[in-house]
Amino acid sequence: MHDDDIQRVRESYAALGDPDELGRRFYATLFRLRPDTRRLFPVDLDAQVRKLVDMLASIVRGLDAPDRLAQEFAGLGRRHVGYGVREDDYDDVGAALLIALHEQFGEAFTPELEHAWAAVYGDLAEAMIAEGSVRSP
Repeated sequence: MHDDDIQRVRESYAALGDPDELGRRFYATLFRLRPDTRRLFPVDLDAQVRKLVDMLASIVRGLDAPDRLAQEFAGLGRRHVGYGVREDDYDDVGAALLIALHEQFGEAFTPELEHAWAAVYGDLAEAMIAEGSVRSP
């Protein structure tokens, strides 16, 4: 990830407004793209939304330490294997995140900003997938 991408992600996150709204948009989008994933989450999504928002804040704070972030996400990848997450699921999660961000920011979600968020997500998803046990059937 380039310094320009880090700067764009940080600035956009600071301008996010209501991070919980982004979390709700994300899950609504994910369940629209992949209705089969709804059963993996509790009926009341408030705690799950909070986890996502906290994770995004942690990612933004940690962008200067990509090795540490990659290590943390490798551990998260191991846990997600236990939830039944497969490698191809990461594409849908990434798409849901980018769609939710686009909805949240509207016209301010420029192609450059989309690229920056996609780079962040892609790097972290790769760390999760790289654990080796997360594979498509």
